[in-house]
Amino acid sequence: MKQEEIIKTFNFNTSAVEIELKDLSFIKELPKLLGMPHKVSFYQLLWLKEGEARHRIDFHEVVINSDQILVIAPGQVCEFDTVSEYEGKMILFTDSFFSVSETDSNFLYTSQILSLVKQNRVVSICPLLIGNLMQLLEEEMKVDTDKFKAGISQSILRIILFDAERSLNANQSIMIQNIASDFCNAVEKNFKKNKRLEYYTNLLAVGEKALSKEIKELTGDTPKVYIDKRVVLEAKRLLAYSSLSVKEIGFVLGFEEPTNFNNFFRKHVHQTPIQFREGTIK
Repeated sequence: MKQEEIIKTFNFNTSAVEIELKDLSFIKELPKLLGMPHKVSFYQLLWLKEGEARHRIDFHEVVINSDQILVIAPGQVCEFDTVSEYEGKMILFTDSFFSVSETDSNFLYTSQILSLVKQNRVVSICPLLIGNLMQLLEEEMKVDTDKFKAGISQSILRIILFDAERSLNANQSIMIQNIASDFCNAVEKNFKKNKRLEYYTNLLAVGEKALSKEIKELTGDTPKVYIDKRVVLEAKRLLAYSSLSVKEIGFVLGFEEPTNFNNFFRKHVHQTPIQFREGTIK
């Protein structure tokens, strides 16, 4: 079944170094594109130098102010604020660009700033630090590609992400544990085909009680509720931004019978899929 989407999906431009720096003014230059629902296949790190922006990400408004950063993950549906007055920069980068070492790979999947569990956290950052780092990255982007460019760019990005993570750790008493992060990543890869908790406890070789304790502490939800919420989010995305029928969406999400999908969606959203879709039409 071909999934026809009615929103634009952007992939990273082919490049020897998969990182790019843009001025946020480019958002206002493309209001009919970036001000409308769209998604990308790479990470977007936004820094506001001045002003306030109200972006809409996966059906939620996210407000970011001066001297704050925000990370948008691959696959998230965004509508950027094209009206408010603000200045800043945006770093675009792929997961393969950042994951040059085992430490980086672990950070990518266990950090709070890039967490699948609590996405789109707005983090305050030292204006002097972020300003200098953005300037350094901007200068590095002007250099012809050589054997040092990727490493220098990665180092600058790493400092920005690590400093943001430090801020989150200073304000959060709960750290993402290995079991919890492994569970969240497993759900992300398998939720369309596997919605039963037993599948994940077997996959991770962990007891249900131990898993429930970790996930409850991290998210406030049980593992089963976490799985269901991920299914609901994908259902909302497909209902709002694809031309698939409700029956086809249910099939994509692993529901063999349309009635089962309808009942599942209504239980969690308190609307039928058709009602939700009609409510998102502008």
